[in-house]
Amino acid sequence: MADVGLLLDSTTTLPSGLGAEHGITMIPVPIYAGGREYRDGIDIDEEGFLRLLEGSKDRPSTAVPGPGEFVSWYRQVLRDHLCVVYPIASRRLSGLFNAAVQAGLSVPGAAVVAIDPAEGEVDGVVAVHTDAADLKRELARVAALPPPVVVVQNTDSVAGGVGLIVMRACEAIASGAALDKVLAEMIASKRTLQLHFVLPTLDYVVDRVGHLRAFFGTVLDIKPVMALENGLVEDVARVRGWAKAKRKMLELAAQSVHGRQVDLSILHSLAPDEAQQLLEDARASFNVRRSWLTGIGCTVSRYTGRGGLGIATSEV
Repeated sequence: MADVGLLLDSTTTLPSGLGAEHGITMIPVPIYAGGREYRDGIDIDEEGFLRLLEGSKDRPSTAVPGPGEFVSWYRQVLRDHLCVVYPIASRRLSGLFNAAVQAGLSVPGAAVVAIDPAEGEVDGVVAVHTDAADLKRELARVAALPPPVVVVQNTDSVAGGVGLIVMRACEAIASGAALDKVLAEMIASKRTLQLHFVLPTLDYVVDRVGHLRAFFGTVLDIKPVMALENGLVEDVARVRGWAKAKRKMLELAAQSVHGRQVDLSILHSLAPDEAQQLLEDARASFNVRRSWLTGIGCTVSRYTGRGGLGIATSEV
């Protein structure tokens, strides 16, 4: 039986074929639109979702899977592994993290580990903080837990940003690393993870930027360059025009890594030509070890609309 198995949900996007290559189990996030329930990536793809988003007065919504569903997914991975590790979208943007941690407590006999939870303790959960003074000792404590073990990591990112952390985990698992070494690689990736993005329209993020700002942004063609900082979406620049916004995003992303070597993911919401050009520009601007394109996925596209672009980097 292998030591560590990976569990993801469809808010995470990966390079094509990576999930199958490494035997990753994927949870489809439920999507509700037009009185129907869809399973992200199974019943509906990103193109179909965006058609619903663009053609409906009632905006599609997403939901957190129920506790029993999480338990079922955990048990599926634990049939073949001693530990299941679930890197998850920022807990400040989604309820998935808290729900996943709580559901872990319902797995019979399992020890539950939460990496970077909110302040305060949860009974029965081992908390690990990436800024701990003695992280190595905390991870050794996790490694000593008897199986089965459920680990849920708050990545403070989303989509292809989480995908970069998953890539590091896959490398460690493929090398035969034990749980503490796998988690150390994932935490190292998170510590240097950056995600910058731009949107062609603010129509779908009104609840995050406000109606007035979205209106004037449209009228004046002002495009904010945004980034995930401590798991929250923040404006880092504002420019006029789409071309300038893309250039500014690339400039800020390059500045943030200070010339260090990175893994790099270009994220896009059904904008493959622009994404390919951005990838080529990024390869010329960064010291890149490896790079790829990924989609954004249905759940995240709910806030970006069609044409969103992003750059995720993690130092190596």
